[in-house]
Amino acid sequence: MTKRWLWTQKQDVGPSPRSGHAMAYDAARQRVVLFGGETRVGRQNDTWEWDGRAWTEVADTGPSARSFHDIVYDDARQRLVLFGGNDADGVCGDTWEWDGEDWTQVADIGLDPPRGRFAMAYDKGRRQVVLFGGLAAPGIHLNDTWAWDGTDWTQIADTGATPRRGSAMVFDSSRKCLVLFGGTDDLSPIVFNVFNDTWEWGEDDKGWVKVQDIGPHDFGRPQMVYTGKHTVLYTSAEPGRGQGQTWEWDGRVWTQRQNMGPKAREDPTLAYDSQRDRVVLFGGLDHQGEVPHILDDTWELAIVEQPPA
Repeated sequence: MTKRWLWTQKQDVGPSPRSGHAMAYDAARQRVVLFGGETRVGRQNDTWEWDGRAWTEVADTGPSARSFHDIVYDDARQRLVLFGGNDADGVCGDTWEWDGEDWTQVADIGLDPPRGRFAMAYDKGRRQVVLFGGLAAPGIHLNDTWAWDGTDWTQIADTGATPRRGSAMVFDSSRKCLVLFGGTDDLSPIVFNVFNDTWEWGEDDKGWVKVQDIGPHDFGRPQMVYTGKHTVLYTSAEPGRGQGQTWEWDGRVWTQRQNMGPKAREDPTLAYDSQRDRVVLFGGLDHQGEVPHILDDTWELAIVEQPPA
């Protein structure tokens, strides 16, 4: 059977329009959780949940208002883990956990240096949260790899992909490896490299290995999720312009699956709702008008089998 990749807009009310926020699926409570981000009136520290029908604000206290942080679900400990980003005081290095009711700060130091715009995923084989790279300060890009075990951050590599910000990373449980894609760095204040290389860290624990150097060309901070069967990437082929693109990585090559659905945007977020088998996208920054426009739309992607005609 062939498969159809179908995007559907679900909602245009809920969290205020924003970009640079973070989102992850809380499997224990069967909710997509969103925290923070940059809005028209500045950074936020609100927490929202999406149940497939509506958004509900569940907290307005916790970590400081910030953007370009990340959240992942720790499957072993049944907690969401939030790290880093940028707040009013600069780059953050604190670590927080969400138990479904409250945010608790579990570390205020660990990674050196603090950073935003990094890539983070939960490695089910290692049973740890893994973080790669990021931006420590303007022009200072990183390529170190760290692991969080629920108590401490430990550096596990300082080589691999070149220093960069804005990469996407997931753990492919069927192939038992981390998958890292893309990102950017700065050649000058107005010129930057856009990467479309793909790296993997397998269960042999030999570190990062480049497995492909061609793929989608992304300007908008690529977003990636693993559904249990598919590694899904949402990209913007131009900086927040045109139509968004949806791609799949099969361990060897990238294949474009859809070029319809959410319009192109910078800094949206994706999460995979495993209970409902849907990829959820929220928000981002639209550059298609004369003035950038922050979005607050919610979309879902269904990958469905289609019987032959």
